[in-house]
Amino acid sequence: MSRSVKKSIAIPQPVRDGLCAQIDKGTLDYPSENAAWIGLARYQLLIGKPHPVTAAISRMHADDQDAIDDFLLEIATRGLALRGMLLDRLIRQAIDGSHEPTCQGTAELVPQELLKLAREWRKNPAAVMARLTANADDPG
Repeated sequence: MSRSVKKSIAIPQPVRDGLCAQIDKGTLDYPSENAAWIGLARYQLLIGKPHPVTAAISRMHADDQDAIDDFLLEIATRGLALRGMLLDRLIRQAIDGSHEPTCQGTAELVPQELLKLAREWRKNPAAVMARLTANADDPG
């Protein structure tokens, strides 16, 4: 008898498509989409820490979440990641005017900066993707 329980959850299509793109490209090393969702949940259980960035996004207006999800799909299908580019920029902003930025302060900036970037991408996708691609090639 299987220990798994079938549940139905709603996943925004761009989030699902982005995850599948990363599986297909080998960015996520899971044998299937199902294994990836379970693996991500296991990772959270293993680490056991809250994730203020994605929690803040989950509380945003649905239109803002859609903008972020569409943008994340775009960067995932292009094989880009914001981990260094976005966080370095935010840390520099947090440090500007503050000697010791708090983790909470920085975590509050990330979702808002991501939303600004997603909105900019909606207005001018080619320029944003060119900038991100250039930063990926030369992150320093």
